[in-house]
Amino acid sequence: MPLDITSDRQLARRLTFGYTAGLFIIALLSISVHFLLDSVIAQQRDFGTVVNVAGRQRMLSQRVALLAGAQQIAGSGDKAALESAIDLMERSQDALLRGGDMNINHTLSDRARAYYLDGPEALDPQVRRYIAAARTLLAADTNADDASAARDLIQRTARAELLSALDGAVTIFEQEANARVEGLRNAQRTVLLILLFAVVLEALFIFRPMVRLVSRYTRNLYEMATRDGLTGLSNRRHFMENADRQFKIAKRDEAPLAAMILDLDHFKQINDVHGHHAGDDILRFFSRQVRVVLRSGDICGRTGGEEFAVVVPNVTDTMAQDIAERICAVTASAEVEGQPPVTVSIGVAMLDEMDRSLEDLLRRADAALYRAKQAGRNRAAV
Repeated sequence: MPLDITSDRQLARRLTFGYTAGLFIIALLSISVHFLLDSVIAQQRDFGTVVNVAGRQRMLSQRVALLAGAQQIAGSGDKAALESAIDLMERSQDALLRGGDMNINHTLSDRARAYYLDGPEALDPQVRRYIAAARTLLAADTNADDASAARDLIQRTARAELLSALDGAVTIFEQEANARVEGLRNAQRTVLLILLFAVVLEALFIFRPMVRLVSRYTRNLYEMATRDGLTGLSNRRHFMENADRQFKIAKRDEAPLAAMILDLDHFKQINDVHGHHAGDDILRFFSRQVRVVLRSGDICGRTGGEEFAVVVPNVTDTMAQDIAERICAVTASAEVEGQPPVTVSIGVAMLDEMDRSLEDLLRRADAALYRAKQAGRNRAAV
């Protein structure tokens, strides 16, 4: 197929634009996946902190109750431990409600806020009452009535209502953490699917046409490098490569091999009288005639203006002579519309032990061609 430079350039520009756009989209999607993954990690870390702080509230409530139940809290060590537990519990409660402390970076969701702040059984008022009772106990005299009442409230609340309510808060935070992370993971999967879809589309509509275009160019360049543009036969270089390969195989296997040099008779005169267009038509016609006679494994090429060469493996000298004579016959008997009759002279040489290279064999075939010309043309000489 001939090269269509203009259309191929337009196609190349479209493919380049599409390839660049596809890479840009893939880059954006890859960056999105990165940020989504980073967000998943950050959210997991943040929710892990929230769940940890909420779970610690349960432990702190029990620690406060344990310390408050001691009969002798007047000792400095017990009072200091109780005060530390109360302060940490209050600070944790504030962090859970408002964020900004203890590495908690987000505020409560609507569901959690309602659990903490709304209704008669809201958690935050219970925690605040518990903390207030603990501080009252801490500040009051050990045997005072208010200290006794505060201790009773702490012990009663810690064993049932508060512990259960704190468990409910932990459950809410865990469920929200799982739901939020799962949502981000679903978004990540969606982006990954879009990314894969974009890669498939680019492969189908960008890379595939590009590979097809490059393959077509490669085939065309190969044809231009190995084929004679006028006749479609191998050019001289390609013929010599293939013929030399066949020559070496025949020498190695001690197999018979024939070489032929073909030259169209009076071709220069045809060009001078009828013009180069007529000469080109005759060359194309002759190439077709040679292909009809030769076998599929025979090697044929155009080696000069009106000169051709053939290498025929696995034939005897009689068979080679017969092939050459058939080429002469079909050439002379055929008529090219509007063109003068044409004949061909052929020199044939058989491989022998004296031939050290393909050039030696072709040189003897060329000498045989000279004898065919001298004998009157339109014939084959061995």
